[in-house]
Amino acid sequence: MTPTLLCFDRDLRLSDRALFAAIEPGTQLVPLLVLDRRRIERIARNPRRAAYFCAAVAALDTELRLRGSQVLVRRGTLDATIRSVARATGARVVAWSKRYDPAGAREDLRLQAIVEELGLRALAVHEAVAVDPERTAIDDEDTGFRSFNAFYRRWRAPESLRAPIDAAAHFAPSVLPSEPLPLPEEFGTSRATRAVGERVARAELERFVSDHLVEYARAMRTPSLPTSGLGIPLSFGLLSGRDVVRSVCKRLEDPFLLAEERAGIERFLRAMARRDFLLFAGSESASQPEERLFVRESREFATLLEARTGFPLVDAGMRELLATGTMHPAVRAVVASFCCFDLGLDWRVGMEAWEGLLTEDEPALAIGNWRWSAGLRVDMHFPRIIDPQRQFLRGDPQARYVRRWIPELALLSDARQLHAWHDRQLALDLFEIERYPRPMLDHRERAIAFLARYAEWRASMPPVGAPRSSP
Repeated sequence: MTPTLLCFDRDLRLSDRALFAAIEPGTQLVPLLVLDRRRIERIARNPRRAAYFCAAVAALDTELRLRGSQVLVRRGTLDATIRSVARATGARVVAWSKRYDPAGAREDLRLQAIVEELGLRALAVHEAVAVDPERTAIDDEDTGFRSFNAFYRRWRAPESLRAPIDAAAHFAPSVLPSEPLPLPEEFGTSRATRAVGERVARAELERFVSDHLVEYARAMRTPSLPTSGLGIPLSFGLLSGRDVVRSVCKRLEDPFLLAEERAGIERFLRAMARRDFLLFAGSESASQPEERLFVRESREFATLLEARTGFPLVDAGMRELLATGTMHPAVRAVVASFCCFDLGLDWRVGMEAWEGLLTEDEPALAIGNWRWSAGLRVDMHFPRIIDPQRQFLRGDPQARYVRRWIPELALLSDARQLHAWHDRQLALDLFEIERYPRPMLDHRERAIAFLARYAEWRASMPPVGAPRSSP
């Protein structure tokens, strides 16, 4: 039986791979990692992400060596690499995980064209999503993937959750010499600061499900509390979404769970469904007419990146991102809203800046999230503008999150104290609050101005269902 080339991209694991069930039983797999110019340039743009990627590849190689194989690394053009490795191994099939962002989808088409031009069979499989797309497909073109509630009803149906994919995978022995594994120094960065790999990610999932899952609803609305921490390993495919959902659903079988604990678990399942939903939303490349309401440049954006806006929750979130490569989900929504509506910036400006800072590596999810924040017809047809000060008072009333990330406010007693200082211009001599800037803009004024532009734009649009004039 001829072997199959398995191209690794972001799904850097060996368990619960839908691809194993899609190939002919008994087929030997040749694990291939192609580092072409485009991939190297993309990885090098984010030092923290590059270090994580290199550590994940090293862990994958270790697992493969335990099975008598190894990652076959090649640096060079994609077409020449596929041609040479396929010829040397006798492979007739090239398999990989589907990508959902527009650039990734174009890469998939390019890879498919290369494979088919060589007379080989191309096999692309859904791996990133928790539930297969055909199980959540909606025939109604008026809602489609734009309505999360409709999507969630299909996603949450019992028949959607699949059993573990336990198809045996047989990896070919190491018969070809491999180039060295990618190292962080190759991308101008240092090594990852913590253990990385499929086994580590699995242990993190088990700890979360047993210790913190039931508190997820509270953690999601409280920035000072940690959430699952699974976003990064999921984005690199060290965990499958299917495995995460199954582990969580199994926890729901506990008959002694309290109602509040069940609510926390259901909240997490809803978050996993939204992840799938936004992955599909991130595949859309067409621009929306509302985008003309935003600008691509603003001098104020530099102040946001420096975390000196004078809005504590916004600045704390940016400082967390700069220091750790991640940001609490509730704060992400606040910062994204501030970027889009208070600064009036096109969603791509914020996303491109975060691409160099976030450790997570899932472009489609980033696109879906930013388009959702900007109100561009992703589950809603209107802007959702978040008041950063009100959200600070509501989500971090004791200012625990803010005090952690903003040393200037370390002696702040609570969110109300700073709110009073802003409103009444009080002189507080108990701490050096004067080192922290006052708000750089009037949120209410900016929100009203944007909504006025939005209302004017809506008024200029033809009514829904109105016949279009013929050209």
